[in-house]
Amino acid sequence: MSAKRFIQLFVCYFASIVVAILLANVFPITNQWVYMLVVSIIGYIVLTVPLTIMTVMKKK
Repeated sequence: MSAKRFIQLFVCYFASIVVAILLANVFPITNQWVYMLVVSIIGYIVLTVPLTIMTVMKKK
């Protein structure tokens, strides 16, 4: 894996965590398990979209 690809993956991973936490804080969730579930789902969605786009662009 090249350094450029490693940095791209790290940026996507970090951004997915930040966005997921910020979006989850918008909802009034009091239960910690529900909060972690919502953060996980949002983070997964936010992470897979740019990685899929990067993979498609790499194959072109």
